[in-house]
Amino acid sequence: MPTTIPTTTSSTRPGSPSTGDAYFETDTKNYIIYDGANWRGYVSDGASGWSGSNTYSLNFDGTDDYLTTGTIVTPTATSGTISAWIKIPTSAGSAFSPIFSWIDMNATSATVKPMFVYRQGKLRFYYQDGSTTDIVEGDSTGLNDNAWHHVAVTSNGSSWSIYLDGSAETLTATSGSNSGKWVGNISGGTLTNTEIGAGRRNATLGGSTFAVGNIDEVAVWDSDQSSNISTIYNSGTPGNLLSLNPKAWWRMGDGIEANSGTTIYDMSTFSNNMTMVSSPAYQSDTP
Repeated sequence: MPTTIPTTTSSTRPGSPSTGDAYFETDTKNYIIYDGANWRGYVSDGASGWSGSNTYSLNFDGTDDYLTTGTIVTPTATSGTISAWIKIPTSAGSAFSPIFSWIDMNATSATVKPMFVYRQGKLRFYYQDGSTTDIVEGDSTGLNDNAWHHVAVTSNGSSWSIYLDGSAETLTATSGSNSGKWVGNISGGTLTNTEIGAGRRNATLGGSTFAVGNIDEVAVWDSDQSSNISTIYNSGTPGNLLSLNPKAWWRMGDGIEANSGTTIYDMSTFSNNMTMVSSPAYQSDTP
């Protein structure tokens, strides 16, 4: 056992580590330990995933940038929560800008996906499963104001709620009803991917859509977190979500990736890491 922890940097981590190897990263000021598959970050309060600051976000070009897991996060959940920070440029106008989605890339129709989006200045949640299409829309407009906003959608199993900057939106069902159905209710197909910044379809269907603007601090739960929205929003400053036990938490540059590379690490304890596609860009632009 060494009497001092060896040092490294986020760009010079050992290429062939052994399980249990520990280092202090001089550039990120984090302790890291290799768990046999991934580097895990540890900080002075004993909680992995939180460095005490939010320095980076990811910018999406609206053309082909997105993140994907290739797996399904919380696949059996029939209630849940999605939380994110978004910054939509004024130029987005009436664009369709996906924030978070579960999708079936093998679908033969475009009707298998739950998806949380910005659309025409508002927030929407889509639930599409075969012939069932339920869509709810919030009442706030003009979210393409080039300012940071906290957005969240929750399901208690029987209805959805959408929150903007800590406050509940008044919802209108623009298709179907406010059914509250969630990823675990899908029966018309087999979901294949969890993605940030994309509403994709398989190549033969076409019509995929991609996020425009910045996305930061995306978290997912398999439970209704409505009672904790004020804590998650944290008066407009992203904070440590680990005490609320998210099933996934992607910090968009402030995780183990430390503003480098093409993997966005899940900073919960569940290792749902995302891979960048078409180079969304790290930016020092945060809430």
